[in-house]
Formats: sequence, structure tokens, C-alpha cells
Amino acid sequence: MMIKEATRFQLSAIGLACMALLAGCGGGGGGSGGSGGAVQTIAFDFPGGAVVGVPPTVATTKLVATASSGGPVTFTSNTPTVCTVSGDTVSLLVAGECSVTATQSGYQGYAAASHSQIFVIPKRPQMVVFRNPGWQALDAQPVTLAAATNTGQPVVFTTSTPAVCSVSGTSLSKLANGLCVVTATQEGSDIFAKATTVKNIPIGTEQAAAVPFLTGYKDTSQTKELGTVSPYSGSSVDGWYCGSNWCGSSVSSDGASFTYFYNIQPKDPAGIGAYWGIKLFAGTLTDLAANGDTLTGVRIDAQAAVKFNMAMNSEWFSTSNNAVNVDLALGHFAIKEGKACNVTLRAVVKPTAAAATDYSVSLRDKFTINESCGLTGLDLWNELQDYPISKVEFSAAGVNTSVSTPGAAALTFTTKLTLTGAITFQ
Repeated sequence: MMIKEATRFQLSAIGLACMALLAGCGGGGGGSGGSGGAVQTIAFDFPGGAVVGVPPTVATTKLVATASSGGPVTFTSNTPTVCTVSGDTVSLLVAGECSVTATQSGYQGYAAASHSQIFVIPKRPQMVVFRNPGWQALDAQPVTLAAATNTGQPVVFTTSTPAVCSVSGTSLSKLANGLCVVTATQEGSDIFAKATTVKNIPIGTEQAAAVPFLTGYKDTSQTKELGTVSPYSGSSVDGWYCGSNWCGSSVSSDGASFTYFYNIQPKDPAGIGAYWGIKLFAGTLTDLAANGDTLTGVRIDAQAAVKFNMAMNSEWFSTSNNAVNVDLALGHFAIKEGKACNVTLRAVVKPTAAAATDYSVSLRDKFTINESCGLTGLDLWNELQDYPISKVEFSAAGVNTSVSTPGAAALTFTTKLTLTGAITFQ
């Protein structure tokens, strides 16, 4: 027992001596200190945060470190294939872990000391732009796939549905009815992160998923999705603004149908000019953004048509000018003649009956760019792929000013439209 106690005392004494003579035992400054002098520390600011540059540009970061002795600090790279150091500047060569050591070699009685920092240089993000070629007929005609990255790196196409389609290079072969799932991949590099984009391409009898723009109406001013409903009309008879109770809206009790009418009651029916329409905004929207792209709305991928149910009054239907303009206002914003403008597509629909009828209007075949906002080189399908549909508008190509309502107390020309059910894209 006496031998054990003596040993314990001896170890404790050594520990106390080490604590008293810290400089002789090393440590301090978050790194290492030399012997033969007072201990100093190095405060080394964390240099991380910057991303690697795009060659030939090299990203650099300033290194900041101070020694408690006041002596000069030098920097060295421990990972020269990832980052190099010149003076107090570190150059970020590739993505990865960069290790830099700040050293004070000894100064006015202080022992040498060092402090290392390890930080991650992240890869630069990249984006694969791969537009869906849309529905394809089941035939032997191959489809050419096109995709690009914002970095100019090459893209590779693969499919996860080999029973429906096959891919060789940029050529897609159609094998069976169904959804052909194609992935465009850029594998990344020492500079760029990997990026992928997946598209579902309907082939043959397959259809893309239905995407609703609205499912019904909360009241006469809002859809069930809380998008604003804004009807409008006017004529030369009422100062180009609907008044005198000549216009009005109604919604069915179940919220499925919305009706808007305009009754023109002229004293002299000759030479009447008029306009009429209904603006329907995407969910939660009250209007399009006035100073930039509108981000809210329906996104088109492989959807081929807009579908809706429409009815009109028999008087308007019986006229020779009963067509309805269907406008799709996209989120694509520009300034035109000093005013806010959104790229808009238009199709003209000729009703087949006055009674409620389902219509399906092909996006590619029936719509054209009606408002380009002064922009050139626009492609309709690219616009639909790149920007949301933020507003759908129905307007009269020609307001009824020629067929009056039978039995009305006063001469009345009525233009009335009813929309029933959802407006969808599929």
C-alpha cells in the first residue's frame, strides 16, 4: 500500500509541474507551439464560403490571421491540388476540402505557433434545360431530344421505361403506348455539381396528367382556388362602360357554373361598337405582377390542350360573329411602350352549339402568340414550358349587336356566356 501511494504522489507532482511550465509541455493557439519561449496563440478567421470559379477564372479569398505576440503570420496550403496560397490570398482551384495553415515562426521571446483551418469549397450548381417534346404518335418516326445546361456541359439521355421507348444518343424510338420517362443528366465535374431533369412523354393512347387551372367558383369575384374573377363589358351606347344594370354575374348554388351577361338597350341600333369578356386568374392571384415575371399559375409539361365547358345565349349564337377568343396570359413579363406587358397566346373558338358543350383546344395547333410584348424570336411551345399560365381570358370576337331578345320590354341585344366545371390542361 505504501508503494502505491508513493507512486500516485509522484505522478501528481509531475502533472502539477507540467501545468506550471505550460510552455515546456506545448499547446496553445489551436495548433502547435514551439519550445524555448512564451506561448502565443493565433486567431485565424474562417475563410470558407466562396465557391470555385469557372475556368479560366480562379476564385480567390483573403486570409486573415493575427498572432497574440504581434508577429507576422504566414500561410501555406496543405492541399495544393485543391487550393493554393500566395501571400494572404488563397486560390480555389477545384471543389473539395481546402486546408490552410497560419504560422507564426517565433517573435520577441514567443515560441512558434500555428493554426489550421479546413473548409469545403462547394461545387457550382448547374441546371439542365430539357423541354418536353409533348405527346407523340406511336409510329416509327424517331423523336430528336434536345437539352442544354446553363454551363455548356454535355447532356446524356436515358430512359427508365424501356418497354415504352428507347434512347440512343439524342434519338428516341417509340415502342408502345404509355408514358416514356426520359432523364437528361449532366454528371458534373470538379467544378460543377451533377444535375438532372426528368420528362414524362405520352406516347400513342397515353395522355399527360390533367392539370386544373380552376375547379369552380367561390362567388362572382373569386374562383374556388381564390383567383380573381373579373368580367368586363361596354359599348358606344353606354360610354364604353357597362352601366344602367345592363350587365351582371351569377354563380350556381354548387359553385360549378359562372355566368356573365351584357344587355345592350339602344335607342338607335345603328353602328353599335362593343366589347365583352371574363378574366380568370390562377389561384390566389388578383392580377399579374406589374414589375417582373408572375410566378403563380399552371405549369405545362406534356399537356396538349386546354379543356372547358361553355354555353352562350341563343341570340348571340345565331349571329354570324359568335366566336370566342381564348387568351392564355403567361408569367413572361416585359416592358412595351413604357407599360407592363405579358406574353399572351390566343385561340379563336367557334362554338358548335348554344347549349353547354365541352371544348378541347390544342395548345400547339390552335394557339398563336397574340401578344409578344415587343420580344422577338419567341417559340410558343418553349414559352408554355418556361412560364406559368397565370390568366385565362374569354372574350367576344364580336359582341351581339344584331339579334334582339324576343318579347323583351325594350330593344335588347344580349351577350351571355356560362362556364361550367373545371378549366383544365391535359
